Amino acid sequence: MTNIFDAILTVIVGTVTGVGKAVSTAVSTLQDFFLVKIGGMSFVILGARQTGKTTLIEWLRHNMHTLDGFEPDPTAAGGDIVPDFTAKVGETYMKLKPHRDVGGEYAMWEADWMELFRAAQPRGILFMMDHTEPHLQKDALNFVLQMIEDEPAAARNLKAFYILVNKSDLWTDEHTLDEIMSNYRNEQKRLKSQSERMRYKWHVGEGSLETGRGVADVMSRFFNAIRPRPAE
Repeated sequence: MTNIFDAILTVIVGTVTGVGKAVSTAVSTLQDFFLVKIGGMSFVILGARQTGKTTLIEWLRHNMHTLDGFEPDPTAAGGDIVPDFTAKVGETYMKLKPHRDVGGEYAMWEADWMELFRAAQPRGILFMMDHTEPHLQKDALNFVLQMIEDEPAAARNLKAFYILVNKSDLWTDEHTLDEIMSNYRNEQKRLKSQSERMRYKWHVGEGSLETGRGVADVMSRFFNAIRPRPAE
């Protein structure tokens, strides 16, 4: 009798589990469709001054491979609202919600960055860097990591934190990505620890918005990481 009861229980539990998985998959697929196609995926772009934040938004918005001749003025205090837009990311057209283009000056971190983070409650953070001013960029990166700690309500949806080291056309002849990031060993350890504790993905990539090299790959990985049902 025991074996019969065990067999029946196994069938029932297996069936319920199978139904549960099917429902979970259906819900995840529906959430993914809604965010990717209709609602838009919320993310923010941060980083110190002149690292390419405005240029990256322009690159995404216009699906450009290069941005020859695009020279935006420094972003003023308060930033600029960026309407939702659809862009081709990899092979998929996605609705993206960057919310606002914010400047990178010290004075803007406490005000503009914090306000954007709280309002957006983003699924992803894109942090822009380049090969210059490591002390300034260390401060900016640490500020964002601390902001995540101090604003749990704003960070509750966070799924990915990606660093894009821009302007590779200017530094790859003299430096590798590892050499650039050697200036940020402590920050990477902090990022790794935080990501494990808060369960978000992190990655460091390189590229050049001037030439288009490498940027599309980093963006594909980033947006795939923040969608509810990542593509295989």
